[in-house]
Amino acid sequence: MRLVHLLPPEFAHSIARYALSLPAVRVPNDERLRTRVGGVSLPNPVGLAAGYDKYGLLYWQFSRWGMGFYVLGSITALERRPYPRPRLYRPRDGLWLLNAYGLPSKGVIAASRLLAGIRPRVPIFASVAGFSLEEFSVLIRAMDGLPSVSALELNISCPLFDDPAGMEELAALASRLTAKTSLIKLSPRHERFVEEAAAIAEERGMGLTLYNTIPVRTELLGAGRGGLSGLPLYGLTLKAIARARSSSERIPLIAVGGIMTGVQALEAIEAGADAVQVLSAIAFRGPTAFRDILLELLEAMRSKGYGSVAEARGYRTRAVLRAA
Repeated sequence: MRLVHLLPPEFAHSIARYALSLPAVRVPNDERLRTRVGGVSLPNPVGLAAGYDKYGLLYWQFSRWGMGFYVLGSITALERRPYPRPRLYRPRDGLWLLNAYGLPSKGVIAASRLLAGIRPRVPIFASVAGFSLEEFSVLIRAMDGLPSVSALELNISCPLFDDPAGMEELAALASRLTAKTSLIKLSPRHERFVEEAAAIAEERGMGLTLYNTIPVRTELLGAGRGGLSGLPLYGLTLKAIARARSSSERIPLIAVGGIMTGVQALEAIEAGADAVQVLSAIAFRGPTAFRDILLELLEAMRSKGYGSVAEARGYRTRAVLRAA
């Protein structure tokens, strides 16, 4: 067990953030890892998921650690304060986390000012969370006007968008307001609508990110509720990616949820993902997680005879669906 796992979770999280600000380790720069998500070219398919850098203050330090893209936020229209402590729970054993930060944000004006001053070293995906179509409209317009933002991830945290009709309204709005690559991020509570969401995304020229955390109620967090992340999501994520890919060959797909190793990253790509995101892996594997996952991914690709991420993409979609 790592010593850091004996520390209070939020304190350990702060230590991990400090470690990521130290001089970076050498990471693979291999042509076999290059891929695309929609119109965005990526140096590798392993990105940082939304939620680690909520305010965008850490980009210049963290982006040196080997991720292929960097999801910043979620950004909300207005400033939001975090939920009461404790906001993070990590078990002594088991590769999972509970969190309830409550979408803290400095608001879209502050985020836009910060992003306007960044010259990206890896592509930035802006995660935005609105609680109405009007708020999403403000957020999408703001991100569309920023050259530093390569893509948008629309975080559906509001029940208003929990059914296909709400998703269709949001997708129609986004397709009108921006030509940037945009993805709708679903959670396991949308499990019934994966195929419909894929059809909506294809019609509107968008993509999907699957999955956000599993909603839970728990006394372990100050808010009395939160999200479960980590390894328990992995099987759900893999199945959802395969379902979405079997519904649409064309839409961009990003897998997130429980991906801890390069082997799992390749399995998600084989299920149909164009790229993956990690966050819990940093908590359990430390600041070299991206380097280690990429090395494992290259070895897994070599052992299976893949010469590129594109070759592996969707190779086992049907097999994953049969196993589910």
